[in-house]
Amino acid sequence: MFFFSKKHFLVDLIDGLTDIHNHILPNIDDGSKDLDMTLKMVEGMKSCGFKNAIATPHTMEDYYGNDDIKITNHFLNTKQELEGTHARDFIVHAASEYMMDSSFESLLDQDKYLCIKDTYILTELSYFQPPQNLNDLVFKMCSMDLIPILAHPERYRYFGSSKMESLTERGFELQLNLLSLSDHYGKDAFAKAEKYLLQGYYSYIGTDAHKPEHLEKLKNIQIKSKWVPATKKLMENHQLIFNSF
Repeated sequence: MFFFSKKHFLVDLIDGLTDIHNHILPNIDDGSKDLDMTLKMVEGMKSCGFKNAIATPHTMEDYYGNDDIKITNHFLNTKQELEGTHARDFIVHAASEYMMDSSFESLLDQDKYLCIKDTYILTELSYFQPPQNLNDLVFKMCSMDLIPILAHPERYRYFGSSKMESLTERGFELQLNLLSLSDHYGKDAFAKAEKYLLQGYYSYIGTDAHKPEHLEKLKNIQIKSKWVPATKKLMENHQLIFNSF
């Protein structure tokens, strides 16, 4: 006898959320290449069920010359260019996804960072190895009354479940890339995403979309029935914090 577990489309659970991690601003990092691509990404996010989005272009030493002023000005200019389109009011705010590299601490010291909301700051790590001063950085952020959100922990091969507990104990809150609930980033990220989701490590979700095709793929993701309660709980927590946009 064969048993088939019912699956559910992931986007059916999104239902009016704010996307807090994406690369939707045009021509500022490795995300959207131009205004037309941004418009297509907005359409894709809407079709996935998102109400709006906070743009989070990369701030990464030696790769993208972004800072708080450049990102803010680029966001405001983009809003002007989107005047009269359906996308103008969809992108509600701009912050950044901060690589915790050798320049990150100086940004904190100089107060040159952008939060996605209030004191919530979006961060990421190298895929090769964490910085040696990771514990010092999270301590510094917390001592500044910042709430550090670590993007896509399931994608860091050098971390496992025991490290997730350590990270959250030190003050990190964790953000799941929704595309990780498929084979998009490979089997390792998929397995970790499932495990961390069911263990309740995540607090927030994001698309991390860099192009319209990522959102098309998101629309087709189906999750197992056993994932649904944990996914709903995660979405509800996300909504509690980011429901004011």
